[in-house]
Amino acid sequence: MYFVKQIERLEWDHYFCQCHKTNILQSWQYGSSKEQTSKWSVFRFLVVNDKGEPVALAQFLALGIPFLGGIARMNRGPILIGDVKEGQTEVILSEVILVLMKQCRKKLWWVIQLAPEMLSLNIGGQHLTKMGLRKLPVPSAGSGLLSLTIDEDQMMKGLNGKWRNCLRKGLRGNLSIKISHGKCDELNVLLTRYSQLQEANDFSGIPVGLISSLANQVGPDWEFTLLWATEEEDADASVCLGMVVIIRHGDTSTYLIGTTDKKGRALNVNYVLLWNAILYAKKSGSQWFDIGGLNESTPKGIAHFKRGLNSELYTLIGEWRRVIFPWQLI
Repeated sequence: MYFVKQIERLEWDHYFCQCHKTNILQSWQYGSSKEQTSKWSVFRFLVVNDKGEPVALAQFLALGIPFLGGIARMNRGPILIGDVKEGQTEVILSEVILVLMKQCRKKLWWVIQLAPEMLSLNIGGQHLTKMGLRKLPVPSAGSGLLSLTIDEDQMMKGLNGKWRNCLRKGLRGNLSIKISHGKCDELNVLLTRYSQLQEANDFSGIPVGLISSLANQVGPDWEFTLLWATEEEDADASVCLGMVVIIRHGDTSTYLIGTTDKKGRALNVNYVLLWNAILYAKKSGSQWFDIGGLNESTPKGIAHFKRGLNSELYTLIGEWRRVIFPWQLI
């Protein structure tokens, strides 16, 4: 039997650092940034067993409708705390999701939408269906993880051959790679270029306001890092050939966004920047590097670039929704 309680920052940070292969969407900082830049409110819960032992963390975004209740969304949660016995992950997650749905009902959230951190559609999907949830016809989230626990040579050998050759060609260009953190001056250059890229290619991407807010976040296991490349050592970011942002959250670092200009692409700057970002994440203590999303809706060019890293690809079980009527029990 599991129990749910709403928790504050110190308790969340204490347990988040005990989670493995964390995802950025369930980090405290991401929730705070969404709350600051949108109409959504954030709620964080700790799930414990009948012995009072911590089992999972779950972060919900909710939108209230006066006098009617509200809707809630949990993206890539819950996340389990500590080690889990092989074959037990989907079972535990399903039981945790059930008790969280009961909590949602107590909050008068009548529409619940979940994108659980579950891999097995066969097992997990059966459990979710029994809870009255229905799968939505949208692409399932997916990405890839690189282990950072091996040495640099092994990591290099693990790359796709063509990707490795492009990287080595870029490294021979003797580019100057610089690193900045948080709300730095260089971030303004990135946001301007990213906005121009969104407009030129007519895609939504990540809102620049959200990126800016994420750069302002702090925490014991959080770091917003911007890497940028120039041909000259003393050149500033305004003339850089490309930029990449990664964020460390718990034991994992995630590739957030990257931009490269025409000259930079010719010099394979995108390969050099991402490789340096991976090495920086390893040096900073991350055990895993998330390539930042890869599924059937990923543009072909970006998908090809990311697949070259030969990461451990994964696909989650997708988006699920349930409408709870006031007279229904869970």
